[in-house]
Amino acid sequence: MPKWLVSLALLLPLTACQLSPSVEQKTTIVKGQQDPANYQYLELHNGLKVLLLSDAALSKAYASLTINAGYYQDPEQMPGLAHLYEHMLSKGSKRYPDAAEYKQFLAEQGGRSNASTSAQATNYYFEAAGDAFAPALDRFAWQFIAPILPAELVYKERHAVNAEFSMKFQDAFRRKREAMRTLFNPAHGYRKFSTGNLDTLRDTENLSLHQALLDFGQDYYCSSRMTLVLAGPQSLDELSRQAKEKFTPIEDNCRKTLEAQPAPLITGAPRQIDIKTLRKRQRLSLAFPLLASQASRDGLAAEYTEWLLESYNPDGLEAYLREQGLIQRLSASVSRLDDEHELLTIEFVLTNKGTDQQHTISGATLAYVKMLGEQGGNEATFQVFAKLSQARFNNAPQHVGANEVRRLSKRLQLYPATQVLTQGQIARGFNPEVLTEYWRGIRPDSMLVIREGRKLTSQLIEPIYQTAYARLHVSQTSIPDVQFATPKASPYFAEASSNQPAPNSLQQVLPGLTLWQLPSVKPKDSYTAITLYLDRPSSEPHFSALNGLLEKRLELQLEAVLEMAAAADIQAGVVATSSGLRLQIKGQSGNWLALFDDLLAALETPSLSESAYQQTLTRRINSIEGFKRERLSTQSIRLLEHQLGLASQPEEDVNSLRGMQENDYQAFVANYLTKAQMSLVVYGPVSSTEVEALTGRLQSLRAQIEQPSAISPNWDGQWHTPRQRLMVDGTDSAVRLVLQPKQQQFSDIAMLELFGSMIKAPFFHQLRTLEQLGYTVRANAAKRRGVHYLGYYVQSPVASAAQLTQRITQFNEDFLPSVVALNNEEFTQLKMNLIDALRQQRLNSSAIEADLREQLRYGRPLDWQVKLEEAILHLPLEQFKTQATTLLNAQLKGLLLEAKA
Repeated sequence: MPKWLVSLALLLPLTACQLSPSVEQKTTIVKGQQDPANYQYLELHNGLKVLLLSDAALSKAYASLTINAGYYQDPEQMPGLAHLYEHMLSKGSKRYPDAAEYKQFLAEQGGRSNASTSAQATNYYFEAAGDAFAPALDRFAWQFIAPILPAELVYKERHAVNAEFSMKFQDAFRRKREAMRTLFNPAHGYRKFSTGNLDTLRDTENLSLHQALLDFGQDYYCSSRMTLVLAGPQSLDELSRQAKEKFTPIEDNCRKTLEAQPAPLITGAPRQIDIKTLRKRQRLSLAFPLLASQASRDGLAAEYTEWLLESYNPDGLEAYLREQGLIQRLSASVSRLDDEHELLTIEFVLTNKGTDQQHTISGATLAYVKMLGEQGGNEATFQVFAKLSQARFNNAPQHVGANEVRRLSKRLQLYPATQVLTQGQIARGFNPEVLTEYWRGIRPDSMLVIREGRKLTSQLIEPIYQTAYARLHVSQTSIPDVQFATPKASPYFAEASSNQPAPNSLQQVLPGLTLWQLPSVKPKDSYTAITLYLDRPSSEPHFSALNGLLEKRLELQLEAVLEMAAAADIQAGVVATSSGLRLQIKGQSGNWLALFDDLLAALETPSLSESAYQQTLTRRINSIEGFKRERLSTQSIRLLEHQLGLASQPEEDVNSLRGMQENDYQAFVANYLTKAQMSLVVYGPVSSTEVEALTGRLQSLRAQIEQPSAISPNWDGQWHTPRQRLMVDGTDSAVRLVLQPKQQQFSDIAMLELFGSMIKAPFFHQLRTLEQLGYTVRANAAKRRGVHYLGYYVQSPVASAAQLTQRITQFNEDFLPSVVALNNEEFTQLKMNLIDALRQQRLNSSAIEADLREQLRYGRPLDWQVKLEEAILHLPLEQFKTQATTLLNAQLKGLLLEAKA
């Protein structure tokens, strides 16, 4: 039997004597009107809380378990220990001691797994084909019943944690967060360094790292602190049986209690921090630790506050500060600090004028909050927010995936089962007293001020990310007399869609415009998406630079429209493509015609003030210049596109914009549609009358087209430079490599998808787990601009790009015997699991629409996905072996990124 397969004969069921009774609570779980799932809640005898979700449409099954323990529980001498424990838990158990067995088994069943560590919770999850759920669940459960945490792997895995730390070393968010922590009470868990690295995860004089890990599990991992969600096509009875059988043996024997956190701030301590950034980044954040209660959570105080600050409001804080020329935009978020405190953070992206106006901005913010206490408690305003939240809850007919299952597992830690779906979505009544009390925490003496900028003065160095910063006391803030008001309902908001049945799929070719009308695939589905592509020749000089600038200027011109759309829970936007622009609106309900009309108005008459033209040009140049500070994985995608002739170099765009005259841009815009071709894709319950109105609205744009061009967004599959080596900033090297079949027939793509499923787990285990070459290690079937291939990405702090390329080549040679040894039974299982995975990806309306639009975009039939599944099913084993062997023997093409450091 090949190494990549593990016999199911090793699975041993739990004996009946291990089972204990559970408390099955007849709990009514309130769900949305279009939610297709059935739910049940139970609590096992050992105190473990379980939420079951049955949905017959799912082809995969999911499990997610959350522990009420995170990096707040790290010992002072070993920051990152909870994170390392999360990494190690899947590396073998007493029943399944092989460290690679769990992930390998999941890969064979078309599944995967992941985990994450946060402040007070650690989450684990997996997904697998429905018929493999029980054996996969047994492996998952045994990680919590009896993990073995092998010492030799502990000292290897700390390098993976360090690689993760190194990969994100330049992230602006992480650098800001670590410096910002210094404003908090040293005794509070938020002060701790959460990720860990080689300096923090090592043996100490009195305690080995391995023993510390063993102690951590015994101290904090026990059943009564666990919440579990099981979701799949199985019946609730079957899921219940699996939960009881697999998870009852987990013991409830934590050695340590969870200590309450102290007050987040210390009286008299500095409240301001100035952070010197690596790239041009002008930000001001005002943060307020707030007391949170069950009443405030039931009343959606946090969510309502975010909405009052962020929602489109011409009489609000953001509009006022923009009018003063101080900010570009603001965002607001509320995060959980501990069981009793939340942290409201309001972040302002500053203009040059606003960089030294923190007192004006903070004063206006406090004035707006003062108004909230006077008007925000008004029930009419609250009902606008409540209706939007209720509509969002009821109009989302989503079949769950991994993210939702993980989210439910975490929410079950925080809320009663009856509220696990509704908490944060539906308010339990209007309570102005609770809101007023919540907002009292937004006051000058508890305000934290965080400034970010490349030119700020620094006095100190944060030791983890080596960030230069200064700590200061906040001077007194005066509150101006500004006439603010609360937000109103968006003109694009609709509580429910008309749900009109659309006709059959329709294609109509008009001069300068191709129209596709696609009905909803799912019955009684309100999801709607309207997408307009404007494609034009892209070979002219400076096209990429000018097209990207046009996108940013249209976004600014449409700022109010896009914000009003967001306030109606509609996703709307303008995006530059490799050959033009894409305009899109999508959501469950809305005033589609009015929104589409307002978007087109900007295209017809692109117009901004002279100052706005200069601001957008400066911001665009600054944004592109920050490319080298992006994560290496992000950089590599753009650089590969350039290598393939599909994108320009960032430096080329910067040079084009710096040398641009404004009349060059105006000429570009004036002639934008001269040789263009438009494509309109309408998906969902949109009537023929409405589609006709949408098409008619395009008449003025069509009139500008003098000579329509046949433009394809496809990549031709050709490599001008098969392998390119570039130097990059930082300490990590990386490779983004490709194996590409000679043809793109269905049989070739079927082989790629099957082989990608087969290779990804062994590749990860060998290069990541055993050899610790880096944190990011991937091999999988991929596609780019309509061309399918096998893609590899490895980022490493310990190996050069040349060494990584050599290692991947050797791995492919070593993997050939596994291909040759594959038998018919194994091959059939591989096919079934892959098809389940492909179908699972297309369960929800947004994914279905995106897939159909992709097929149209690349000139494929609408049933292309069905034909691919047929090709997978009918691919003979011997043909697969021949094709896969040929592929593995082909030359690796792509990008080698060598670290300068």
